[in-house]
Amino acid sequence: MKKRMSSLARLNAHPVVILTLATMALIIVSGCSSVRERLNQSAGRELVLEPVFVRHTPERQQFGYRQLNRMTPVIANDFVIQGNSIDGLIKYDRKSGHELWRLPIENGVEGGVALSGDNLYFGAGDGLLRSASLSTGAVNWTVPVRAELLSAPTLDSGVLFAQTGADVIYGLEAGTGKLLWTYNRLVTGNLSVRSTTRPVVAGDLLLVGFSDGSLVALKKRDGSIKWERKLGRGNRFRDVDSTAVVNRGRVYTASYDGVLAALKLETGEILWQAELGGYLPVTVGSGASADRLYFSTADGRIVELDEATGKELRTHKLSSGIATQPVVHKNLLIFGESEGALRVLDLGSLRTLAQYQSGNGLLSTPALDRDQNEIWFISSAANLYAMKLSYRRVADRFPWKKSDSSQQSFSF
Repeated sequence: MKKRMSSLARLNAHPVVILTLATMALIIVSGCSSVRERLNQSAGRELVLEPVFVRHTPERQQFGYRQLNRMTPVIANDFVIQGNSIDGLIKYDRKSGHELWRLPIENGVEGGVALSGDNLYFGAGDGLLRSASLSTGAVNWTVPVRAELLSAPTLDSGVLFAQTGADVIYGLEAGTGKLLWTYNRLVTGNLSVRSTTRPVVAGDLLLVGFSDGSLVALKKRDGSIKWERKLGRGNRFRDVDSTAVVNRGRVYTASYDGVLAALKLETGEILWQAELGGYLPVTVGSGASADRLYFSTADGRIVELDEATGKELRTHKLSSGIATQPVVHKNLLIFGESEGALRVLDLGSLRTLAQYQSGNGLLSTPALDRDQNEIWFISSAANLYAMKLSYRRVADRFPWKKSDSSQQSFSF
């Protein structure tokens, strides 16, 4: 069995890989690149990904089978919260990198956490739902749910909603953990993807997907059903594990082997369907791409669609594996590859501008600090990274070229 490398060794073994914009200008492509890309070409600049924070999150080296480390980091001005699927949840000082506290948990925290004030809420691989203090890591309460939790819970008006891997939804008092209601979806007879949706609050409704291929709108006050729609009809995996995304009165979600669908929020009426399967949420575009959706498919593509019709407009095919949920940032499309790198594409041309190999790929949807231009993620090897995004002059890469350090970086 291969030993995991230390964070420093892994960093040295996988240097930053950069495609210069000057080189890309020589490539003949169809269509037009973005205005931003052309400006950087003419200015002789390139996009650079540089690691500014790397920590190996498990307390001890893990030599067992490969775990699915895929929790998106929770970042704030002075701290970062990260869980791994091995042994626990950790709070780091963002500036120094020092470990502030560690909460040991068997089988770790894979799905993510909800943060409110000084309280963290999260489920874990040991079948317990917890509330803990952000300041100290001390546990406030625990509730046994008898199944692993693979997504973060959702907090709304003092009520916590959580979904387990056994297709059970819980509504609890956030302050005490007192059970208010449960909804148990009885599912039998089909294989299931190891993933769940995160409950989504939309007005008086709670939107959740289940492994029988259904999207269900529950009344959040008591867990009763308002409407449900069958989306997954595949022969293998019918699961609806794609967390619902609500935008302008529409709901977007997908089944793993079935379809990506747009539905009316109030009634569940299907407005359009696209033959695209996946288990991650869609990303709604912004700015000039506000009428677009971006979706990572189960067959290893990122697809751009027209939001109004579901028509497929463009696609980016991975060489292997699948992509995380993409992040749209100005003129950039950012995502991780399960068997590759953290990758940054130009949104106008879908060409790679920069990439970083963290080792063994990543399943963690990147968290973006837009003010600091930093991308945070945990790799499949359980290493927490922060990558700085900046534009540099191409000439600054050559050791014999002296430059003013105050002019090395350019903001977005």
